[in-house]
Amino acid sequence: MNRKLFCLLLLSLSMFQSAIAVTVEDLYTVEVPVADQTTALRLEAFTEAFKQVVVKISGSDDALLSPAFALPIQRSSRYVKQFSYITRESLSDQELSAELLYLRIDFDKQLVESLLRDNNFAIWGRERPGTLMVISYDVDETINLVSDDATPDMVDMLATAANRQGLPVLFPLVDLEDISLVRIGDVVSRHFDKIEIMAARYSPDALLVGQIIGRADTGWQADWEARFDDQIFRWEFKASSEEMIVEQLVKHLARILALEFALENHQISDRALSLSVSAVPDINQLILVKQYLSTLNVVETVRVGLIQGQVVTFRVTLRNDVEDLQRLIEFGDVLEQDDLPQINAQNKDAVALTYVYTGRGGSN
Repeated sequence: MNRKLFCLLLLSLSMFQSAIAVTVEDLYTVEVPVADQTTALRLEAFTEAFKQVVVKISGSDDALLSPAFALPIQRSSRYVKQFSYITRESLSDQELSAELLYLRIDFDKQLVESLLRDNNFAIWGRERPGTLMVISYDVDETINLVSDDATPDMVDMLATAANRQGLPVLFPLVDLEDISLVRIGDVVSRHFDKIEIMAARYSPDALLVGQIIGRADTGWQADWEARFDDQIFRWEFKASSEEMIVEQLVKHLARILALEFALENHQISDRALSLSVSAVPDINQLILVKQYLSTLNVVETVRVGLIQGQVVTFRVTLRNDVEDLQRLIEFGDVLEQDDLPQINAQNKDAVALTYVYTGRGGSN
């Protein structure tokens, strides 16, 4: 396999900074196909599933290559919270249906995160950027924009690979409105002025534009450009199969997104701060806000310190810096900053943050 990979990081105007992140569920749950319910196969499935969870939570396979993870991988069952067997009907053959057996494994969130944190690997939370994939698919000189209607198999392949990485993705509808704004030639030629106008209707956090080219005599190649948060990443790849092209795309996209959005946990601060939230009308919303703050990976503990009318002040202990907490809150839509952080003149480590509860829920 010939491979050429390069990544350029450039400043660029971005139109996606105001987009809302996607909450990814079941990051610590993996389903693995198994042939039977024997103990040997179950332990093998634990190992494979554990690797997938580590990649999803950290954003890359770097941790799996670390010597520190050799023993945890061997003892992956220690990180399992619960498991169950489920059957699903195979849809691959419409004439002969068959039931397939899967092992559903739920891993212990605290144990997995502690393992990553103790070994200085990043932790990527549930709030993740949604990426719009605008891709031209050229196979033996037949070109389509990747969409559910035109290329359902490719959409399924990309979505499945993205799901393994915990990466939210969406594809253009390629309806009359899209077609009026962008042609396939615009995607191939990277006419971002047109592509970004079309992409705006989907409000993505990140935009990926690329092309996949497959030829019977030369194999597969692809080139990509990802844009988000005033940054541009470009890279190319060649492979012997489209499956390898897709796998490489999703892995590399997850890696560069994690560089921006995953928390680096080697800078553990154990800093306590005061966080006041207004517009909290009753105890039910208070509980929702407290639960929301507890789900943020930067937060170690959160307790209610004071309730005054509709203003609740929480005492929050952090694993990371205050800026990391602010960035995560800004990335979601549960709280909106009400004022600039206040720093105690006598104790510079005492920081007070003020937010307003938006009323849009407390899940993160």
